[in-house]
Amino acid sequence: MTKDTISLFLGQGEKDGSFLISDIAKNGCSGGVPGITTYAETCAFYDKHKDEIWDMLYDFSEDQGFSIPFLMSDFSGAVRIYDEDSFKNFLVWWAVEVTAQQIEAVVPKIDYSKKLSANQG
Repeated sequence: MTKDTISLFLGQGEKDGSFLISDIAKNGCSGGVPGITTYAETCAFYDKHKDEIWDMLYDFSEDQGFSIPFLMSDFSGAVRIYDEDSFKNFLVWWAVEVTAQQIEAVVPKIDYSKKLSANQG
């Protein structure tokens, strides 16, 4: 059985045509990402992936040399945390955005313009 991860969520969403990982990597989640748009969805996603999210936070804090709360205070959206649900939403969007950026950094890009011009020549 394969462990459900944030990367798998992103890969499945792109495969289904729900969203593009590149859009999330560039623009974040605030524009709406199917499956993690409402607080009900992000809270359920957080509960399912909280160990992975906290591992990401820990690794990031170790890399940066700062505490997790200090780092989170600098993340986009931190000023809008006002309760547990908004905190979970904040962490889910951060983790999904970071994972999308990591995927974009390692997945080879296809230059479709070159393929099109080669086929037309």
